[in-house]
Amino acid sequence: MQKIKTFTLLISIATIVSCQFNQSVEKDLTTGAYSRGDGIGVDDIIIEINGETDNRNEFVFGEKVNLIFNNVTGLTYSDGKTYPELSMYIVKNEKDTVLSNPNLLKSLKNGTELSPLQLQANFITALPNYDNEKYKVYVEITDKKGNGAFNYELPFTVKKNDLLDIKSNGIEYSTIYLWNETLKQPVFDNEVSSEHLFILILNEIEGLELTNDKVFPIFSIDLKDNNGNEILSNPNLLSAYEEEGVNYKDVKSQVTAKLTFAKGQINNPCKLTAKLKDKNSEKEVNISAVLNIN
Repeated sequence: MQKIKTFTLLISIATIVSCQFNQSVEKDLTTGAYSRGDGIGVDDIIIEINGETDNRNEFVFGEKVNLIFNNVTGLTYSDGKTYPELSMYIVKNEKDTVLSNPNLLKSLKNGTELSPLQLQANFITALPNYDNEKYKVYVEITDKKGNGAFNYELPFTVKKNDLLDIKSNGIEYSTIYLWNETLKQPVFDNEVSSEHLFILILNEIEGLELTNDKVFPIFSIDLKDNNGNEILSNPNLLSAYEEEGVNYKDVKSQVTAKLTFAKGQINNPCKLTAKLKDKNSEKEVNISAVLNIN
């Protein structure tokens, strides 16, 4: 009787091992990232930030984060190809979905012959960061021809870009940042190229006084080099609306200023100042930055 019990126990253990053979669970103690493979495996996962490998989960507003999944295995082969599917979601404070992309591999609808297979999912951290928001990105790799799955979760936070010094009096906004239109990314440090186009962006403006259903914003910008020489200056980029005003909805969503620099000798560092002011009140927001123009 004892032999029968032992034999039954061995069968049970073998069954459990067989069921879990293609499963894996890992957690990164540095970032808090969690991954689970069920039939689909990944050799390693790399976090790439602005093109550089960096294992962190605190991102500066506007950084590009690329998640790289190396050597994806376990996918079903059909006619010499595999048919992976990849989805990504970002959730704020465990309840609000701020990004949803259920199909990142639309271009691979006919499968791929790549081996080893590398998959990537990326996002821009242009997300609210003024109320200690907590985020988590969810990535799932599935098999169009099978039942396997691989799940990855990365908790992260977004911190303010310290390039700009912003002081507000009565005017509220969601984000203000300097954008490099040439590189299609925010500016993270004070080294800027004279060959690039930049845009100062103010999003979701609130607080301008309404007069006859219109607002009267004044948006000035000034850039001087270290010797006080004026590089660019405009007392009101919105001068077309200074007298008659503008519908609030036309400026509420976004106010921008383009910046281009003429080539030549510049005495660095340069001081950039910008001000969005309400003509009919004392409300204003002041923006400044120190830039080295190369």
